[in-house]
Amino acid sequence: MDLKILLRYFSNKYSRKDFSAVNNAFQQKGENPQLEEQMNLHWQDFDSEALPDIKLDHLLDKVHHRMNVEGNPQIKVFNLWQLAQRAAAILFLPLLLGSLAYNYLKPTLANVDEAWAEIQCPLGVRTKFQLPDGSTGFLNSGSVLKYPVIFANNRNVKLTGEGYFEVVHNEKSPFHVKTKNLDVKVLGTTFNIVAYENENLEEVILQTGHVEVASNDGKSLGSLQPEQEMVFNKQDLSHKINNVESTQYTSWKEGRLTLRNVDIDELAIRLSRWYNAEVIVDKTNKAINAYAYHGTFEDEQLDDVLKILSLSSPISYIEKERTKDKSENYSKRKVILSVNLKKSIK
Repeated sequence: MDLKILLRYFSNKYSRKDFSAVNNAFQQKGENPQLEEQMNLHWQDFDSEALPDIKLDHLLDKVHHRMNVEGNPQIKVFNLWQLAQRAAAILFLPLLLGSLAYNYLKPTLANVDEAWAEIQCPLGVRTKFQLPDGSTGFLNSGSVLKYPVIFANNRNVKLTGEGYFEVVHNEKSPFHVKTKNLDVKVLGTTFNIVAYENENLEEVILQTGHVEVASNDGKSLGSLQPEQEMVFNKQDLSHKINNVESTQYTSWKEGRLTLRNVDIDELAIRLSRWYNAEVIVDKTNKAINAYAYHGTFEDEQLDDVLKILSLSSPISYIEKERTKDKSENYSKRKVILSVNLKKSIK
């Protein structure tokens, strides 16, 4: 087989014919001196050292299986190994190269900085994701999730914003979600985390399973059981654990804003997140703290929700005029909630 075919295959520029040639070469039974020599030559293009003297038969079995599963040359998965090209030159194969290179070929590659992938969720939408270990979840409006490309033995992700997770159980490899202030450790469970940078609180809400929460400096803050939340205050570094109805915090992934006896402060926070607005509470009259709010909204616009609140409670609201900045971008909608005990409630 022509060495140029291997070069095109490794550089992710191969054709269907090239893929078939590489596939056939690896599928041949018995020794293949020509293929071994070509792999040696390609290795030397990246490293002056000799090809490591190791047994690769069991690895080639995995390679054959992987190529049979993929089977489609249009599935291009080599890019994740641009950071470890020197080691990957041995087999030129997708995904499997991680374990081959790190465990068998080049111990010095352990010092190479990890590559991270990033999932961004635009404002006003929700994004579903699946991680390499099979764990799934959703990101809420304006959220970002980062995870290592080599994920099997490093199930650590970084979250900014809000995310819901359904984690695949793996007792040997705990799953960590790290925010700016918290480190949430799980084995296999479903939970929600809120960690927006522009808010004073971070929240962890457990739906099923068990989680342990620590600060990023390693201090244990406690563990949660199902239907509990931990609220961490970023200003004074305090935290507390509350019993909650978890569905009111996780229904956003299904497009519903669920409120279950929340106070005015939480109402303002939830409306701000949901509608990408700035909802502020005027506490001139302390009576505004005496009310709790209960309801479910699905397709309603912010104007509709505010009207319903105004009609069903002693809440009044004023919307401030939106302004433009120097770049001609409008500011967020700004709504001020206040209490009006004199108005009639329908």
